[in-house]
Amino acid sequence: MGCSAGAPIQDKVKLEELQNMQARFPLRRPALPGDILLSGNLPSDVVGQLASHCRGWLYLNETSDEHYFPAPIQAAGCELEVVPFKPSKDLPASVVEQVASCIARMPRPLMIQCTSANRAAIAMLAWMAKMHGYTPGCIDLLVADLQIDTVRPEAKAWLQSRLPSLGERDGPLIQHSPEVRQFFDPVSSTLTYLIACPATKQAVLIDPVLEHKDRDLKAIRELGLNLKYVLNTHCHADHVTSGGVIRKDSPQVQTIISKNSGAQADIHVQHGEKVAFGDLSLEVRATPGHTDGCVTYVLKTQTATFAFTGDTLLIRGCGRTDFQQGNSLTLHDSVHAQVFTLPDDALVCPGHDYKDRGVSTVLQEKMFNPRLTKSPEDFAKFMEDLNLPNPKQIDIAVPANMACGVQFDPSENLPI
Repeated sequence: MGCSAGAPIQDKVKLEELQNMQARFPLRRPALPGDILLSGNLPSDVVGQLASHCRGWLYLNETSDEHYFPAPIQAAGCELEVVPFKPSKDLPASVVEQVASCIARMPRPLMIQCTSANRAAIAMLAWMAKMHGYTPGCIDLLVADLQIDTVRPEAKAWLQSRLPSLGERDGPLIQHSPEVRQFFDPVSSTLTYLIACPATKQAVLIDPVLEHKDRDLKAIRELGLNLKYVLNTHCHADHVTSGGVIRKDSPQVQTIISKNSGAQADIHVQHGEKVAFGDLSLEVRATPGHTDGCVTYVLKTQTATFAFTGDTLLIRGCGRTDFQQGNSLTLHDSVHAQVFTLPDDALVCPGHDYKDRGVSTVLQEKMFNPRLTKSPEDFAKFMEDLNLPNPKQIDIAVPANMACGVQFDPSENLPI
């Protein structure tokens, strides 16, 4: 789906040269993915200097452009590609695909050049969106975190208009890995995941919402899947799981939650165990801190590693620690020991998002998460000072979810 990251430029002399050039020319070196440079128009001699740092060069203007200097690029041994790329509402999707494919396969370090480094940045972000399954809010976040000051608002808006939003059918992750679908509940901002084994059609649901039971089951029927398990990452305080109602209608479906949650379920899992369905399996990693029973489910497919983190790790955030056995120091340790030790390109799939963002990566959160990049002590102080109101559904959700849906029936009294 994408070229693995090449070695970033680390030589001190070369980095000093690049820093000097960045001060004089429209040249940027984003922290992610770390092996791509962005540039606008440059003099021929500077092109030659930069080409000596690179192995690939993607030019986004016409070859007739007066700032197109192929000779010094090729003399440096760079692989050169030219793909005219000018974002507009009429731009064929095939052009965007061509640009993204070039970025995916070209050698690193790679230079992407246009007139002002605006389209170069948009091209890079389009490739990242294709590679990871970004929604519009992810682009806002990356432009800010990567400090790409060459991106013009209209260009960013154009790219965002090309990306799927949370709540669209199947979600954006399916384009990257056909095993994983992402659904959204706008009331509680909950992200639910449907994972299916392509060979056997066995499937699982992670963190489903009661009000969307019919939506989820309809998708499962239309896809010809056999639902085996309903899993919860923890005992939720902001929505009721649909696991019990699904289980009541389909007794062959079993509910799963961690043993440490204290909640009822057909199956209780612990750290290190695996939940198998078809040819796939979910590794259980205990990640307490938001609650005692929080777990992260890790899935490896042919194209990616996914971490379904529930409320433990959110995109540039984390779950609160001020109720339900919450402990800030425990949460900090859980994330660093169990999530941040996954591969850098592992996709972080949270249980909630509130800004039209559906996915992040382990590397992004290690670099940019404003909470979990703090020391344990500073993190604990930050969490203590949040003073958040209680979730709106806490009085209903917690007792219902402690039954994990096994005994819960919305037409009856809630279990005590």
